Amino acid sequence: MAGRVDFDEESLWPLLLVGYVGTPSPEQQEVYLGRLRACLQRGEKYVSIIDTRSFTGVPGPQRHRMARFLRENEELFRRVTLGTCLLITSPMVRLVVSVIFHLKPMPTPYYVAPSMEAALDWVIGRMEAAGLTEEAERIRQHAERLAFRRAG
Repeated sequence: MAGRVDFDEESLWPLLLVGYVGTPSPEQQEVYLGRLRACLQRGEKYVSIIDTRSFTGVPGPQRHRMARFLRENEELFRRVTLGTCLLITSPMVRLVVSVIFHLKPMPTPYYVAPSMEAALDWVIGRMEAAGLTEEAERIRQHAERLAFRRAG
């Protein structure tokens, strides 16, 4: 399956939504990493959901590239990321993620969610804990629509 990375940093910010579909190419991954770096450099607190429900995998060199990106940007992640929620329903994808985190542990809190509903509960909780109550309420108002959204 041809791959892509869907990236929505605007419509519900400070919630960053990322959807992996298929197996993104190295070029697609670099575009994603560039956009993610731009979000980090905004300097604004945010939380993200990475939806892997339509993800089919990533080759070893791309896993290593992601680990290197985490190392290179660790201080930015620590400063602005409230947390990352990984929406994972596939055992294979759980394995891929555990390999990446073995190479480079996440520098910020993360949660592996079994459903979009669980992911939304977690990110809303992170926002509220950080004092972003209005933003959390806005996400809560979109929760039903987001729960039915599917990458792919």
